[in-house]
Amino acid sequence: MSRPLLLLLTVACLAACKQRPEGHAHGQGQEHGHEHGGAASSEPERPDLSVTVYQDGLELFMEYPALVVGQPSPLVAHFTDARDPNGFRVVTKGRVTATLRYADGTEERFVADKLLRDGIFKPEVRPTRAGEATLTLRLEGEQVSGTVEVGKAVVHATVAAAVAAAPPEEAGETAVSFLKEQQWKTQYATAPAEPRVLQGGVRANGELKPVAGQSAELSAPVAGRIPVGDKVVHLGQRVRKGEVLVRLMPTSSAAGTDVATVEMEAARARAELGLAEREVKRAEEMFAGKAIPEKQLDAARVAREVAAARVEATERQLALYRSTQSGAPAGPSGAAFELRSPVDGVVSYAEVTPGAIVDMGTRLVSVVNPERLWLEARVYEADVAKVERSPGAAFTVAGFDREFSVDEKTGRRVAVGSVVDRATRTVPIIFELPNPEGVLKPGMFAKVMLYTGETVRGVAIPESAIVDDNGKPTVFVLEGGESFFKRAIQPGVRSGGYVQVLEGVREGERVVSRGAYELKLSAAAGAAVGHGHSH
Repeated sequence: MSRPLLLLLTVACLAACKQRPEGHAHGQGQEHGHEHGGAASSEPERPDLSVTVYQDGLELFMEYPALVVGQPSPLVAHFTDARDPNGFRVVTKGRVTATLRYADGTEERFVADKLLRDGIFKPEVRPTRAGEATLTLRLEGEQVSGTVEVGKAVVHATVAAAVAAAPPEEAGETAVSFLKEQQWKTQYATAPAEPRVLQGGVRANGELKPVAGQSAELSAPVAGRIPVGDKVVHLGQRVRKGEVLVRLMPTSSAAGTDVATVEMEAARARAELGLAEREVKRAEEMFAGKAIPEKQLDAARVAREVAAARVEATERQLALYRSTQSGAPAGPSGAAFELRSPVDGVVSYAEVTPGAIVDMGTRLVSVVNPERLWLEARVYEADVAKVERSPGAAFTVAGFDREFSVDEKTGRRVAVGSVVDRATRTVPIIFELPNPEGVLKPGMFAKVMLYTGETVRGVAIPESAIVDDNGKPTVFVLEGGESFFKRAIQPGVRSGGYVQVLEGVREGERVVSRGAYELKLSAAAGAAVGHGHSH
């Protein structure tokens, strides 16, 4: 083979092997569905269009070739159920009808009876006339239904006309890619940057505590034994004020040193009572004969009452001692200490074992009323002046996505500390708030925003949209359904889960409000726009 012929074949082979840039392939071996026949054509390729629309509880991200009369234009429509701001969901059931509505009122409809795969429908539009029309997609399904107005669509007479009408590409911000398949596998959502009225506030750390007087600890008043057979209180049990929680029978060490001593005290008390009764009788006779004043008679009667009380006490002590020595029950005489709940509430601690002997002062039961709680926020001394008259606060606790709040309608400001803590340089500010569902627990750590009473109106985004990028607050702004701009922002006032944006995001732009961290990881991994997926 001659050298010129070999060179010619090499050039031809290189030309044949040259590939177009990688993109979204929608079909078997087709890119964007742009295969219009088997033979190669000199006709230029139609420009690709894309659109992202939020409407009727749906997010539609759609890619399709420019519309040309008589040419098939597959609409690769990615549908997402966007009704829940805490996480969008992929649409897995339904049918889609694409409608071209022309200015004269005539319509052309094209239907996709089933999904290409989860989240993706592919109705094929083949217009029959040129001109301007309105493109609408109607989704019907068990999961979600809705209509999305895509907007104006131009049907071109020829491919050449479509190419000529395509806008020139403009250099702009560098976007990062986060494909729909990635979004649907994570907790992902977007939210618009929109004007809001925000309350000025000061950040602080805090803790939830029981309301003063609405919690109690019951300890053993004497050394004693917990009777066997009594009902045992347990953790989480609801109790009423005055309800007996623990009965405690004093041991011999609490009742006396030995039986002889206790019996001698009881005998002495009985003798003193008899003497007191005789003294009262004598005083009554003398008073009747006007030999003594009434005051002396009253004194004798008081001495008799004291002696009677002493007899009763010593008899109970003797009976209690004998019951603890023999193991017999204390009986209905009440010869046991009864620890009663001082408040309505829930048992938060219980260490009660039947038959166990406990020392005096041993903690047995704790009770707390959880229906109302105190939020104690620790405010740095430099910020105290701003929030001394704070009308309320918002706070979050670990394990809950939602934010809790307390204001003048739902609670009250209880107190502001008057002394700065030397160790932390903070001042406590206490709010009382209701806890009707009982989901908040005393001891929980809280991140608190105390309102200053000032209000600010400005463009705001969800606080969850902000991620830290090398120390800079950063958000991801939606450029298209699968491409995003990373922007550093200047945050302002934070209130109610939203943040004022002073710089970095314009009103109307959408930011990733859920899944921003996953998108940050994807961007760090070097994902680039244009590295697509096959449909």
